Amino acid sequence: MNRKIIINPLTRISGFMEIDVTVENNRVVDAKTKGNLFRGFEQMMVGRKPFDAVYFTQRICGICSAAHSMASSIALEDALNITPMEQGRYLRDIIHCCEYLQNHIRHFYQYTVPDFVRMEQNTLLASDHEDFRLPKTVNDRIAKHYFDSLPISRSAHQMLAVLGGKAPHNHGVFIGGVTTQATAEKVVTLDSLLDDIIAFIDDKMIPDVYEIAHYYPEYFQIGGGYGNLLSYGAFDHYGELGTLYVDPLVYAMNTIEAFDESKIKEKIDYSWFQAPADTYNPDSLMPVPDQNKQKAYSWVKAPRYNGLPFEVGPLARLILSGNYQNRVSAMDRTIARALEAKKITAIMKTLLSQIIPDVDVQKKYEVPESGEGRGLVDTTRGALGHWLKIKDKKLSFYQIITPSTWDFSTKDDEGYRGVAEEALIGTPIQNPDKPAEIGRILRSFDPCMSCATHVYRPGKQVKTIKVF
Repeated sequence: MNRKIIINPLTRISGFMEIDVTVENNRVVDAKTKGNLFRGFEQMMVGRKPFDAVYFTQRICGICSAAHSMASSIALEDALNITPMEQGRYLRDIIHCCEYLQNHIRHFYQYTVPDFVRMEQNTLLASDHEDFRLPKTVNDRIAKHYFDSLPISRSAHQMLAVLGGKAPHNHGVFIGGVTTQATAEKVVTLDSLLDDIIAFIDDKMIPDVYEIAHYYPEYFQIGGGYGNLLSYGAFDHYGELGTLYVDPLVYAMNTIEAFDESKIKEKIDYSWFQAPADTYNPDSLMPVPDQNKQKAYSWVKAPRYNGLPFEVGPLARLILSGNYQNRVSAMDRTIARALEAKKITAIMKTLLSQIIPDVDVQKKYEVPESGEGRGLVDTTRGALGHWLKIKDKKLSFYQIITPSTWDFSTKDDEGYRGVAEEALIGTPIQNPDKPAEIGRILRSFDPCMSCATHVYRPGKQVKTIKVF
């Protein structure tokens, strides 16, 4: 018997993403991830002053706003031929680390734990399925940690605000590093807040994720997808410290090789965009929106590397850096998020130990008549790229490929599905009326699009399922 499942919204944030899944004999045989909201930030940037990009692009997201300020600052540095001081890089990267921690802690406890742990404390957290397997003592302990994590993740944002002024949408990250000086008092404050976060990750977050993995072992076997991995590099190539995490690398066909930007193409065959070509380099075309385009089904485009879909994010970084030896699956992805939180705290400790207080990292910058630059940086959810061009001292071109675009792309003209779509294919669905497996797999990617699921069974009415 066939059935089509639609989950909408998918994430626990809001509803701009939809998943259409076709189930046949209790297995997923087709899937489409749909981004239902056109943002148009690239079009908004044209004609603006170049430095506005650092602050305007942060409004793309209230969760990963520091990431966009990082990418736009690096792209502007490339266009203006600026090499930031190492002290500037350290401070900027500490701000970025804070965003990693805030997001990883929040995503695991607020968006992932309710999939596996029965939350009885609040009716708003009531689940739509009954597949809860933890012994009561373990279940209740992790449920308590759900609430314990709230002030801890808030502490990460508090750290971000110490150097960035506020969070989200910081004022600190800028070309050359950050807009403020570090003081001894700020360094001590950051170090103290970080110690509390480290204790939480060591004592609660990492034990909790392995406890969940123990009782849901089949999730190590499903949700894998293609297994191609990509990173633009994270906390890498410091002048004195070298690489603290991962260099720009890709993994495919059992081989790891250096990342090559020229191999990135964007495809729009199944996206609501029109352009002179359906496949192009990200610095060559800005497609225009067209929601009436035939056969298209999403506002999300399809980035490809060397013609193939690639997964980005914590699991990709851990494997590429040699810090994780397991395979690619939904549960490995979830574990990787907790392990990476620990890794990020170690990087922060190193960077904080290098800070020289009261050093000014800013200079006076002149915008050129023309130029172009790119800012490629790995952020919380994966590889983020900003490409820009300057003409007559104003932005004339802007292109953004977010991590969620890599993971939640449409299929392409070669027939390759997006990474998340492929991860669902073949998944056994125990109860198509309550498809817990779909939400667990898709949320393992930490989708940063507000989302929903629809279930299709030929001959039966389409069923829309909320997965809060």
